[in-house]
Amino acid sequence: MTNQNSYRIWLKFVVSHDYFDTEQCGVILEPDGMTNHLLQKAGIIFKQQTACSWVLIAENEVNLDPEDKLSFQLKARHPDFYYYTNQAASGTADCSIIDYQKEGIWKKIALPVSESRLNSTDMETITIQLGIPEKQIEFLVFPSQLYQMEPLEIREQRGKVAFKSREESTIPGTDQKIYRFVSAEALPLKQKSAYQFHLWELRKSGDNLLSRLPDFPLIQSLSPFSPKDTITSYIYL
Repeated sequence: MTNQNSYRIWLKFVVSHDYFDTEQCGVILEPDGMTNHLLQKAGIIFKQQTACSWVLIAENEVNLDPEDKLSFQLKARHPDFYYYTNQAASGTADCSIIDYQKEGIWKKIALPVSESRLNSTDMETITIQLGIPEKQIEFLVFPSQLYQMEPLEIREQRGKVAFKSREESTIPGTDQKIYRFVSAEALPLKQKSAYQFHLWELRKSGDNLLSRLPDFPLIQSLSPFSPKDTITSYIYL
């Protein structure tokens, strides 16, 4: 009779990102070179399970040493990832997340094998949570050259976002006149906007709706006035 080894999911990594409303996380997880060699030697299979989860499949008796250390890499799937991500945290006490920022690698994850991890018969889930920055949003309105406009105002349809008083300014480095509208507070970046913005002209005869604006500025469209804290949309009338 042939003995067949029995396999199980030993470890599972789940990455969540606050930016997405769908099952996406914006990163790829993979073992580094030394860990990949260690896993192959131990007969452990590393496999992506879903868009946001990866598993280590091992024999019931995991063929690793308690003193071994595993190291994994987080890589961004798209360059925009860095605009909507600002931090990473793990829900597992002995899982360390290390800033790397080299060779296309964003973070490294260090996980000790440990005696307790080897002896556990239950699948362990390692959770990694990716956070989002908050940005003020800005609309830069280029007024019409064809007629004198009345005062302008931007409103969010349900009153969820307030704006500071309109500023008259020019685009830095040019003499192009614009009206600048900046949100009173910073807003969390999300893949799907929960807002609807409209531009109004405040006439004496009654407010006139000029245009529906983009639901949210593009995350990579940095303000020429405050690029660190603000993203912007350009509106031409």
